[in-house]
Amino acid sequence: MAFAHQTRVLMVMTAQVVLSAVFIGGYFLLMYQFMIGNVHVPEIYKDAFLTLLGVLTAGVGLILSFWFQRQREQTPPANP
Repeated sequence: MAFAHQTRVLMVMTAQVVLSAVFIGGYFLLMYQFMIGNVHVPEIYKDAFLTLLGVLTAGVGLILSFWFQRQREQTPPANP
């Protein structure tokens, strides 16, 4: 049972790392393309594009807070 549990934990961890890397990499690639002028948004879609950009930026913050959060293991106090 322990091997199956460790395998499942490793698969979940790998999926989290891959999805986080793809999202963050894609976000910064989009930002780079936007900053150097390769992304041309038509005027009628500008508001939708800015909203989408805001949602993606919030997603970056959520991913970073997931990876940098502090979790301490709860252990019972020692008996004197």
